[in-house]
Amino acid sequence: MKLDQKDIQILKLLQNNARLSNKELAAELDIAPSTCHERLKKLTQEDYFKAFNATLNLKKLGINIEVLVAVRLKKHEREIVNSFIKKIQSINGVIRFYHLAGDTDFMLHVAVENSNSLRSFVLDELANFSYIDHIESSMIYHNECVHNLSYNI
Repeated sequence: MKLDQKDIQILKLLQNNARLSNKELAAELDIAPSTCHERLKKLTQEDYFKAFNATLNLKKLGINIEVLVAVRLKKHEREIVNSFIKKIQSINGVIRFYHLAGDTDFMLHVAVENSNSLRSFVLDELANFSYIDHIESSMIYHNECVHNLSYNI
């Protein structure tokens, strides 16, 4: 499927606010709601959307500290990497993770209540994984999602 300007506009609008109704999208794009619905349906069928998510106000939930945790593994065998991925998917506090190339093997975005929770996360959850070589935490001062992706047609 080749994207045209209207498709790209739909992607950008929903990226900034996934709660927009079809009617609101259509008005913004100056097209009929039925046309907008068909475009949205096609974009969805073609897997242009991974998910529709809500960004939570973590402070309201009592989560006061966000950190990026860099993890380097001792070995890079598929079984070990897959085991680590499975482990971090089950740990409370992990918001997102990235499997990387370079000195750092994994970067974890972690949100916890306080410094004791962070210490517990590192010592009780991560340090128990025998194939971890190095862990380094960096506190996040400000976290904001900026949608400045450029789309090529």
